[in-house]
Amino acid sequence: MPTFIVNVKAESDVAATVRYCNKNNISFLAQSQGNGWADTFHLGKCGLVINIAGLNKVHLGRDKDKALIGGGALVNDMVTAAYNAGTRFANPTCTCLGFLGAMLGGGITRTMGLYGAGVDQILQVNMVTASGEMLKVSPGGLPDLWYAIRGAAPNFGIVTSAVVKAYPTPKAQNIAWEGAITYADDKLEALIQAIHDLDLEPEMEIDFLFATSGPPLNTPTISAIPFYIGNASAAEKAFAPILAVGPISNEAKEVPYTHWGDFSNSFCQKGMRKPAYGASLGKEGLVPKTWRAVYEHFKAFVAANPQAAGTSILAEYYPVQKAVAIGNATSSYPFRDVPIHVVAIPVYQDRSFDAAANAWGARFRDLLHSTDGLSENST
Repeated sequence: MPTFIVNVKAESDVAATVRYCNKNNISFLAQSQGNGWADTFHLGKCGLVINIAGLNKVHLGRDKDKALIGGGALVNDMVTAAYNAGTRFANPTCTCLGFLGAMLGGGITRTMGLYGAGVDQILQVNMVTASGEMLKVSPGGLPDLWYAIRGAAPNFGIVTSAVVKAYPTPKAQNIAWEGAITYADDKLEALIQAIHDLDLEPEMEIDFLFATSGPPLNTPTISAIPFYIGNASAAEKAFAPILAVGPISNEAKEVPYTHWGDFSNSFCQKGMRKPAYGASLGKEGLVPKTWRAVYEHFKAFVAANPQAAGTSILAEYYPVQKAVAIGNATSSYPFRDVPIHVVAIPVYQDRSFDAAANAWGARFRDLLHSTDGLSENST
């Protein structure tokens, strides 16, 4: 825990705080919404957190095709403002996240097939450097820094606001078809093969999830969460191969833009210990035999450790055509052609369980990397 927290109310407050910390040799870092699970930030006994959550403005332009976003703006705030104004953003799925924190590292979104990666949405940023200098960064101003921060922003300063793209869409058309489709254990290989064989159109995206039914039984479950920007008829045709596998239940339906992130609400719950382990894959990483091994690894873990019954594994498969077409020369984000991103999240309370959770997470990652279809680690 930090010794001090500075709750800023203006972008100039960030610069003043950074300069004060430098003058007095105080370690500091910036925090937006506090959703990061990393455990590598150590501020020492006198560290300071610059809390930018108060910089949460969302100002849409007159034509609704761009917006000025504060560094602390929540995805949920942006989605609500955009929907009510007849537009939408290319935003992360989890609505509890700070938008810019999620997007500046690369930004994978369920709309990336249409609009590209998160870094492709950013038109200009205001930032504070490590020395406390305030800069306006854009393609025409400080172009080298512009390239660097779109993919590696935390290494160069604190982004206090940004101008980002928006996409005017009438409410009646601002819908998607999505929802959990649950399968029996013996359908796993067929499901993975069906997902592999999908030809993802720009309007499509699909997740699949290993979780449990919750107490008291904590039965392991397999779900696919397909997503289609459009109506149910078109979606069911696009995802016919996974529907043909034969699910136990199907909760997919048309939902408005304001509810596109509902399925991810459980990932926004505060508290507990969550040493997340990520792995990224090519399409070739959808190997049924490998995913059977991953699922059995998951089942054994939750069966042996009821205190970690909230553990889950989430895989997200994106169409990357648009992001690839925009090209690597435009930003420092290097993984535009990587379509599948997976995270294993052991969830538990007791710190003494850390070693067992980390060993399980490391083994999960090794299993996926064994057939990831990539020439190098692209996580």
